[in-house]
Amino acid sequence: MSASEIRFGEVDLTTCDREPIHIPGSIQPHGVLLVLDRRTLVVEQWAGDTRLLLGLDAAAIAGAALDSILERDEAAAIGSQLRDGEGFVAPAMRLGSRAVHSALPLDITLHALDGTAILELEPARRTATAAGDAITQLKSLLAAIQGTASVDESCARAARALRVATGFDRAMVYRFMPDESGEIVAEDMRAGLESYLGLHYPASDIPRQARELYRRNWLRVIPDIGYTPAPLTPARHPRSPAPLDMSHCSLRSVSPIHIEYLQNMGVSASLSASIICRNALWGMLVLHHYAPRFVAADLRVACETFAQIFSLHVESKSQAESSARRLESRRVREELVANLAGVRELAPVVARWDLLGYVGASGALVLLDGAWHFVGRVPPRPDCEALVRWLNTLDRRLYAVDCLVDAYPPAAAFPEVASGLLAVGLSREPRDYVVWFRPEVGHTVRWAGDPHASKKVGPLGSRLTPRGSFAEWLEVTRQQSAAWSEIELESAEALRVVLLECVLRNVDLAQREHAIAEARATAEELERRVAARTLQLRELAADLEAAEERERRQIATDLHDDLGQTLAAAQIRLAALRAHPDREVAGAAQALTGLVDRAALATRSLAAQLAPMVLHELGLAAALEVLGEEIGQSFGLRVRVSDDGVAKPLSAAARSILYRATRELLINAAKHARTHEAVVSTRVSDGRLEVRVEDAGAGYDPAAAAPGRRHARGLATLRERLTLVGGAMQVETAPGRGTRVLLTAPLGEDAPEDEDEGGGDP
Repeated sequence: MSASEIRFGEVDLTTCDREPIHIPGSIQPHGVLLVLDRRTLVVEQWAGDTRLLLGLDAAAIAGAALDSILERDEAAAIGSQLRDGEGFVAPAMRLGSRAVHSALPLDITLHALDGTAILELEPARRTATAAGDAITQLKSLLAAIQGTASVDESCARAARALRVATGFDRAMVYRFMPDESGEIVAEDMRAGLESYLGLHYPASDIPRQARELYRRNWLRVIPDIGYTPAPLTPARHPRSPAPLDMSHCSLRSVSPIHIEYLQNMGVSASLSASIICRNALWGMLVLHHYAPRFVAADLRVACETFAQIFSLHVESKSQAESSARRLESRRVREELVANLAGVRELAPVVARWDLLGYVGASGALVLLDGAWHFVGRVPPRPDCEALVRWLNTLDRRLYAVDCLVDAYPPAAAFPEVASGLLAVGLSREPRDYVVWFRPEVGHTVRWAGDPHASKKVGPLGSRLTPRGSFAEWLEVTRQQSAAWSEIELESAEALRVVLLECVLRNVDLAQREHAIAEARATAEELERRVAARTLQLRELAADLEAAEERERRQIATDLHDDLGQTLAAAQIRLAALRAHPDREVAGAAQALTGLVDRAALATRSLAAQLAPMVLHELGLAAALEVLGEEIGQSFGLRVRVSDDGVAKPLSAAARSILYRATRELLINAAKHARTHEAVVSTRVSDGRLEVRVEDAGAGYDPAAAAPGRRHARGLATLRERLTLVGGAMQVETAPGRGTRVLLTAPLGEDAPEDEDEGGGDP
């Protein structure tokens, strides 16, 4: 069945991952939904009890203007919000609004997409729990996670604080696993309920399109799962043949599959808030109640704001924990580097080092220069030799797998010592290796029901419905090890670089000694070998330079795309809170806005310093234009930039090195040349790119510049980096005559950057 043939509410477990849940055509009936022409603000579709909430029946609501439904001032303010900008207007909330024909105060949520505006109206409710008003609850929620030492502790406190703030029977933190299954990692509940803590849920419990909606919308509320859906009237939009997209509607009707899922759990009301880290759905804050429960609008705003801030908190804690593990890995690796200093036989030293603890393995083998060394529990040597031959067929620098038998069936003979494998290659032909092994875990996974039999014949005849039983199901894994973490893979790659440097160093020393012994007879051969070795070392240096640049770019991208976007989302939400009629709410929002603004500014500045996006997206010429403006703003040096307009294809490495060299030269001019102007020009000549950096400043005497001085060292470093990409640097200067620097590099197509190699809704 194609996706176009699947209708909302007419799916089973074999097709629910394609159910169009964003176009249900109906709403939950505790509110009213109005679909308006964004230009005229005239009602085109509606759903819900308009007589109860607005005092208007269907005949009166059809084609009515907004200012005939809501008080004139309220209608004008909403119209201004909807017309502000083009395209998408993000959901915004107005509390305590008034209708023309009803005395019932209303809470209104509005958003717009293209030419259509959508208003969701609910009876105004205000928080009335023992925890106090919404802003007090938000403060309590934020205070609960302050000072936590780990992600696990933060999740536990968040669950406890959310249940207190909202009064729900159960609060949970649901975390997604790499295979898209989920686990309840924290829970707080009223006495007498069965605990779900530690239970796993298969990926099918939250279909892919549902996860995408949760990523785009922070909050989803179902006050009463026993509701009867209120359909849109008329069913078809008068201006569009496509069904109404209700992705951003909080009243959106819920899939019957999900409703039956909650009924099977005995749940009557739920609230879910997304936890989004690096623009990905990390997990969810899930609240369950065993009787219908309506959540006041101000409390929903508080929960949504907390979810956004908690997402930043989880991301920060995760990064801090990762950084601590990286620092420990570096410390242990530096110990090895110290032990390898001056050593010609590397393998015995590596084998005696904390090789197993370095990545959390139970066994390892080291193969260098034909010598085998075994540490801990490993397969028999014939099996190890066969395994290495198989690894050679893969031709990977780094390979990791936690179920070796799937990729290498002979591993079924030794799962108790090698169900998982992590290997790094240290040479090309013949390839040397360090290989780590992990045993079969054999751990028990507690599933919330049998994940392999998660279906039954439901009340709608032969339709499949969600699992009717949530009794704990135990599954024992076989021939599978604990997964290799991202940090462990990074550590293995870093060790590969360290050992490769040592191997190259020893090979270089051996070749030099041999060349010296035969110098008189083989001077020409010695020269060739030294040149070859120098080229290898430069290639290694280029690899290290490229790795550093990729890391800078990755960090800058993470800061700009992930943290920057999350901060922007927080700014938008806080802007809505600043308009809150409660001065205390508005004041708290204003204070938080200042903190978020400063964090956003610092994030953008740090991302630009690490790796300017314009360099990699628009090229060197555009990046130099932006650099000139940056130098002028930061140092007061006016920079004129010119370009001959000819295409300048460059490798990623050459582009980065030329940009950073130009930046360093301009900063030197700003600090030391005693001039107010510099010129940067780029042109193509004889298949090479020329970048000239000139100033008419003080200049200096090159002969008087001592080799050990900082300026001389900086120029030497620039020249050496340029040689890595076949480039060169020429300097012309004299006291009182300014400085002219010519940077050149060969043109060539952009080279692809190396990639690391390795192996139900609660």
